[in-house]
Amino acid sequence: MKKLLKPILLAIAIGIPLSALAGNLPEVLAATAAANGWIIGGVFIGLLVYTVLNAAVWGDVLAGLGHHPGRRKVTSLWIRAEAMKWLPGGIWGYASRVVKAPEIGVAKSVAGASLVAELLLTIGAWTTLAAVGLLLAGPSLLADLELPHLPLTPAMVIGTIVIAILALPVLLRFRAPLCRAVAARLAPLREKRWSVRPLLRAFGSYLLLCGFHAFLLQVLVFAIRPGTADWSFFASADGIAWLAGFFAIGVPGGIGVREAGLAWFLSQAMTLPEAIAVAVLWRALQIAAELTSFGIASAARCQARTPLSLDACQHTL
Repeated sequence: MKKLLKPILLAIAIGIPLSALAGNLPEVLAATAAANGWIIGGVFIGLLVYTVLNAAVWGDVLAGLGHHPGRRKVTSLWIRAEAMKWLPGGIWGYASRVVKAPEIGVAKSVAGASLVAELLLTIGAWTTLAAVGLLLAGPSLLADLELPHLPLTPAMVIGTIVIAILALPVLLRFRAPLCRAVAARLAPLREKRWSVRPLLRAFGSYLLLCGFHAFLLQVLVFAIRPGTADWSFFASADGIAWLAGFFAIGVPGGIGVREAGLAWFLSQAMTLPEAIAVAVLWRALQIAAELTSFGIASAARCQARTPLSLDACQHTL
């Protein structure tokens, strides 16, 4: 059941935005072609800076456990491991970081504990960003959002009831293993002595980077339609889209889910084809920034190895 459910969820997550893209393809291509290329290039550079700075914050999380392997080593390992998240399963970005942690003098148990803390801090930062954006935008933002209206038919109602009945035993069956798995992930937090100050510094850094991320989204929208909305609107959109993608279990990098949520949110302030164009460009630029940083980090590590050989460089990737 689990093996069957994952590809179904992934197909749904990617299929929905692809169907929206196909239905508006001419308009989306026209909006993309009319975008300001210089601004898009600037957003790419900003996302590259964001990726490197975001990777460096892991050093503060490790410092909370009393480990100081060096900011450069931490950043390089984080970037190289993050590229693994696109492998099937979506967990390799974290798993490979734990496996490779001894390279920088950090035990696997310490790395595992730091990943739990990093995850909680990151979720907290994005949640705070979304909440701040909604507060600054005011109640009018929520009132103006046009929620999609789906026509209810007897077949849809019956189908929903049947799916709920079938899903309930599955949820009850996996409830206990899921609780045990969550408890196992949180166990390292109870076993380690944490220093609060580095963790607060990490949270502040994540929050500032989230705000910078939302600003880059605003700049990207400006490349297609200037003066669309203020920063608070994009903070809400970026934060909510990130959280939706993160909690989309089984979907690597939240791909498809984040794009669908972002396009819907942005369509409140621009046309749907323009919103889809922004969402697709946003994902493409983020992937390009990640791959570029991965290439730079890998090349730097290869160059640092002695003796230098092609086999050694391939082994580090």
